[in-house]
Amino acid sequence: MSDSNNAGGFKQLLSSTNWIALVLVVLVIVFMAQNSHDANLTILWMTVRWPLWLAIGIVLVLSFAAGYLFRGRRDKRRRSAR
Repeated sequence: MSDSNNAGGFKQLLSSTNWIALVLVVLVIVFMAQNSHDANLTILWMTVRWPLWLAIGIVLVLSFAAGYLFRGRRDKRRRSAR
């Protein structure tokens, strides 16, 4: 593997988008750690009592999954338009 391939990967790793994502993840972790009390959550007709950090974590994972799935569709549309 050449050094130019490694330099491109490292440059991409340090892109502003990756830094923003890293900062947001750290902020979410701090927020989750500070909000450790239990909370009543109503989901449709059910009310559950969960630790707030767990609810935030579940919403975070679902948000990443939705973003990943929608990004895949957008990329397919862009490729087919070319």
